[in-house]
Amino acid sequence: RGLAQIMARNAWFQRVGARAVARAPEESGVVFAYSYAAEGILAAAKARGWKAVLGQIDPGLAEARLVEALYAQAGQAHEPIPASYWEGWRRETALADLIVVNSDWSRDGLVAEGVAPGKIAVVPLAYEPVLAPAPWEAPAGFTPERPLRLLFLGQVTLRKGIDLVLEAMARLPGLPLRLDVVGPLQIAQPEADPRIVFHGAVPRSAVAGFYGQADLFLFPTRSDGFGLTQLEALSAGVPVIASNRCGRAVEDGVNGRILPDLDAGTLAAELAALVAGPGRLAAWRAAARLAPRFGLDALGARLAEIGERLQGQT
Repeated sequence: RGLAQIMARNAWFQRVGARAVARAPEESGVVFAYSYAAEGILAAAKARGWKAVLGQIDPGLAEARLVEALYAQAGQAHEPIPASYWEGWRRETALADLIVVNSDWSRDGLVAEGVAPGKIAVVPLAYEPVLAPAPWEAPAGFTPERPLRLLFLGQVTLRKGIDLVLEAMARLPGLPLRLDVVGPLQIAQPEADPRIVFHGAVPRSAVAGFYGQADLFLFPTRSDGFGLTQLEALSAGVPVIASNRCGRAVEDGVNGRILPDLDAGTLAAELAALVAGPGRLAAWRAAARLAPRFGLDALGARLAEIGERLQGQT
C-alpha cells in the first residue's frame, strides 16, 4: 500500500520497459521514460547506444523538501519519502541525455538540486478541450443573491494551497462570495462558513457542471510540475488566479492573475478588487481560452524536434 506499492510498481514497469528496449529491432533510437520509473529503461537505452530522455513530472526533490517543511510547520503528519527513492531519481537524471520538464518552476527545482541547466528542456503540457464554455452573463454587481462564484478543484491539500484560499475567505467575512471546493479533503475540516461548500470527490462527469457555474478558478499551488486544471478551466471559459509556482498558463491581467507571492492577504485583496469592480472579471472571461501552444500539435512538434536533434548527435 501507499508509497511502497508505488515503488514496487515503478520497479516492475522498469523491468518490462527495459526488456522492450533491449529487444527492439531498431539499430538506433531515442527512448522517453517518465521520472521515478525510468532508471532501468534509460540504462537499457544507453547500453544500446541510444539517446535517453527523462520526462520529469514535477520539480523533484526540491518539491519534496518544500512539502515536508510545509507539513512540519503546520504540525501535520506526512509520510516521508525514503532516501532510496531519491537515489534512484538522481541516477535517472545522470543517465538522461535530456530532461523534459513542463514548467520553468520545475526546471528551477532541478537546477537547485544540481542538474545542469543545459540538460533541461521546458515543454508545456497539452490539453485537448472536452468542455465547452457555458453561457455567462456579466453581473452589474455582486450581491448575496449573486455572489462571486469561486471554484477550487483538485486535491484539497496544503501543497495545492487550500489553506490560503480558506484564510482569504475568512479575511473577507462580509463580501458576497461563494466557494465550491471539489476533491478529496486531505486537511482538517475547517470551521463552518455558509459561503463555502465542500463537495468531496466527484465523478469526472460532474466536473463540467462545476466549471459551468464558476466565475473564477483558484489555483494558488505551492508547487506543481504544471497544473493541468489551469488549462481545463481556461478551455471552459473560466479565468484563473494562479501562483507562480507551476506552469505559466495564465496571461497576467488578461485572462486571470498570477499571484506575485503566496499570501492569503494578497489573494483576499484580489478577490475584494473583483467584487468592487466586476468589469475586470468580465474582461478576463472574454479572454479566457486555451492558447494554441497547449495543443497536441504543438506538443508533438516540440517532441519531434527534440528527438531529431538527439538522433543527430554523436
